[in-house]
Order: sequence, then C-alpha cells, then structure tokens
Amino acid sequence: MIVLELKKEKRTGLVAILFITGIVGALYVLLNYKIRGNTLLSMPLDPMDVLLTQLYGMIMVINMFAIVIATSIAYNMEFSGLAIKKMYVLPISMWKVFVAKFLIITSVFFVAIVIQNSALMWIGISKLGSDKFDMGVFLMFVLYSYITSLPVISFMLMTSSVFESIWVTIGIGVAGFLSAVALQGSEAKYVLCHPFIVMFKPAIAMTAKSDLVVIAIAILETVVFFVIGIVIAENKKSD
Repeated sequence: MIVLELKKEKRTGLVAILFITGIVGALYVLLNYKIRGNTLLSMPLDPMDVLLTQLYGMIMVINMFAIVIATSIAYNMEFSGLAIKKMYVLPISMWKVFVAKFLIITSVFFVAIVIQNSALMWIGISKLGSDKFDMGVFLMFVLYSYITSLPVISFMLMTSSVFESIWVTIGIGVAGFLSAVALQGSEAKYVLCHPFIVMFKPAIAMTAKSDLVVIAIAILETVVFFVIGIVIAENKKSD
C-alpha cells in the first residue's frame, strides 16, 4: 500500500514540494546568517540559543505552509473524477490508505527537516566552533521541531480526507496559521490544544531547550487526529 501511495503522491507533486521545502529552508538559513550573522552573534544569549531559535522562525513558517499544501493535495487525486468512490468497491482498506499517506508525508518531511538542519549544523560547527556548538542540544532541537510539526500534519491530513475541495482544506490551514499567529503569545495553557500553536513553540522560545510538556501534547494530538482520520476513512467507505 505504501509503495502504491508513493507512486500516486509523486504524481501529485507532494514529494517534490516537501523536498523543495527542505532545500529552500536550508538556503534561507545560509542567506539569513550571511546577512545577519554578526548581529545574531552579538545578542546577549547563549550562541546555541541564537543559532537555533533565531533562525528557525522563518523555517517553521515555510514548513507549515508546505505541510498545508502537501496534505491538501494528498487526497485531491482521490476526489478528482470521483476516484475515491471507485476505490470503495475494491477490496482496499481505506484506513490503510490514510496511514500510508501519513507515513509518506511524515517521512519525506523528516528528510526536509534534516536538509534544513544540515545548514544550521554547518553554521554551528564552522562559525561557533566545537567549543560552543553542542551536538546534543542541536539533535534534541531537531527532534523537538519535528515532533511539534506532527500535530499539524495529522490534523491537516484528516481535514483533507473530509473535504473534497482542496481550497476548503487550504483555507482551514491558512486560518490555522493566522489564528496561531494571533494566539501564540498567550500564556494560557488551553491554547496548546491548537496544533498550529504547538508547531510555533520551538520558534518563539528564547531557549533551544526542549519543552517536555509541549512534546507530550504534540504526541497526544498527533495520535488523536490520526485515530480520528482512520475512523473517518473507514466510516466513509461504510456509508
């Protein structure tokens, strides 16, 4: 199922979008540091905090919109020409289709994250020096930024499986981004129920240290949206 879905998603451009996102993010990091490097390093913060939090903000925005677009087109091919209704009569478990799409998106997105953070690692090693660059902190931040992105992926993929119009799905994604921008400064704990705000957390923090509470919430939300997506996929076939 994963091999079949991968062939389909390559045709939609989904895989290419996420790969390009990784390259664009890496180029942004290098260009941003070239322009603002001296200013960033003069900030009264730990060099690792500056390197990771100050350069990650725009990468996060790029990644967020890439996720919205990628998940929106993930089901677009299925709805085009009522193809998904034809699949209902085949001996195919629709929940497996959903799982396969999720695994493909999360895997390719992880590759994009690695590409982007390779640029950060190069800057850290070459500019900060081995005495200031902490590989352990760096790897934890990479994992932190990846995990906090998963709720948006699972939520948007679930949304994409529900609405036949790609523009509705993209609209929900844009609304999620805008509302997260408006609420990301709030200290209220309930705002962490918003998957887009969870993704914002590494970008708005002043330290590269991972927040274990945010990680736990991110994993919980990912599982919840993932399970809901599976249930919706199977119920649609039953209907």
